[in-house]
Amino acid sequence: MSVSWRPLGDTTFLITRQSRLPLLYAPLQDLVMEVNDAYVRCFQAALDGDAESARAIGVEPGMMEAFAVVSPKVRKKFDPSWPEAFEPTSVTLFLTHKCTLRCAYCYCEGGSGRDIDWPVLEASVLFALENAVRLGRELTVAFHGGDVGAVWPLFQRAIEFIEAAAAQAGVKVTMNTGTNGFYSASQAAYIAEHMHSATVSIDGLPEVHDRYRVTPGSGPSLETVLRSVRIFEENGLAYTIRMTVTAESLPLLAESVEYLCEHTKAQVIRAEPMYSRGRASVSELETPEPHAFVEAFREAGIVAQTRGRLLTYSGARPGGVVPAFCTYPSPTFGVTPDGDLSCCYEVLRPDDPLSGEFFYGHVEADGSAICVDRSRIAAIRNVAAQRRSACAECFCVFSCAGDCAAKAFDSGRLAGEMSSRCEITRALVLDMLEAALGGA
Repeated sequence: MSVSWRPLGDTTFLITRQSRLPLLYAPLQDLVMEVNDAYVRCFQAALDGDAESARAIGVEPGMMEAFAVVSPKVRKKFDPSWPEAFEPTSVTLFLTHKCTLRCAYCYCEGGSGRDIDWPVLEASVLFALENAVRLGRELTVAFHGGDVGAVWPLFQRAIEFIEAAAAQAGVKVTMNTGTNGFYSASQAAYIAEHMHSATVSIDGLPEVHDRYRVTPGSGPSLETVLRSVRIFEENGLAYTIRMTVTAESLPLLAESVEYLCEHTKAQVIRAEPMYSRGRASVSELETPEPHAFVEAFREAGIVAQTRGRLLTYSGARPGGVVPAFCTYPSPTFGVTPDGDLSCCYEVLRPDDPLSGEFFYGHVEADGSAICVDRSRIAAIRNVAAQRRSACAECFCVFSCAGDCAAKAFDSGRLAGEMSSRCEITRALVLDMLEAALGGA
């Protein structure tokens, strides 16, 4: 569908669609409506201060300010004033570069590399815990990698340490993990017992999943992963599924979603187009073409909806305020296996070309100090603000806030420049707006 748009004030957009009435979209007010040209003229005049035009469209003149500028309350959330102190109460532990699988498109080339040193892990957890105690908050610990299954004794030791330290401090702790799900039955039960939530990577049909997500010996993994999921379900672990979609697997997306609905109880399934970095950059795999991805996503979304499930995509989150695509400008307190502090889950190695953009410090190998480069934090936050500001005239700015910074840096895309992901985001956000109107 051909679509164009223009901003009306700071928070409202007019979206023009081919052969249909335009949409007036005010994301901060959760408003979307079809309008004719006369309404648009009155609305624009009302924004410019014409009280008569405001009343002509049924709006009190004083209410137009909400559409003309971002209110101080919303601005505080949209442009957060970051504190001087670095006091995270959550920590993401990347225990290892190693992995139990060898996925063809792995962005961090999981499989080879080192494990985190125990003094580094201990110091990182205690730092976040001390902040939680002082600030009166709960402690949150996330595990990513690599996969914890590749360093199982270390993972168990970490869990026992975290739970004991939190109990001694009288602080509630919440733990979650991103996982490939490739576990023995006892390992899956252990994760279900100690984690509060999980994101499980499954690509769908056996011929799809087992094509890309293979063991070190190139064997299949889906049967084992689905066994883990059943154990998660039996033990009440909340989880979502993440699918990576290649150009080759795209035609089977709807069937893959159907398969996941039949074989799991996941309520939310996220489909993301493969991005060509890490192992994917040297493989023969191709990223889906944007228009084709959107069409396949729509078809698969209907399948999920019919089954009472929700199919999502990371850039399409209309409604509300998104100051950044993810939590990286906070910055995320992520501790890599090398002890570096990274605010991006995709940038984990010191030789990564993007480490200079996303690393902002390190933990001493003996755990004696956590060294934070505040100038790097300031630069990271400034980049996040620039990315969002450069996209201020796009109707999706409140949904994706400039999209994933790592992918933009990796592709050399400057702030405000359109990417294939922009095309996908705009199409899917528009779908959601039209769905809100009952399919108008």
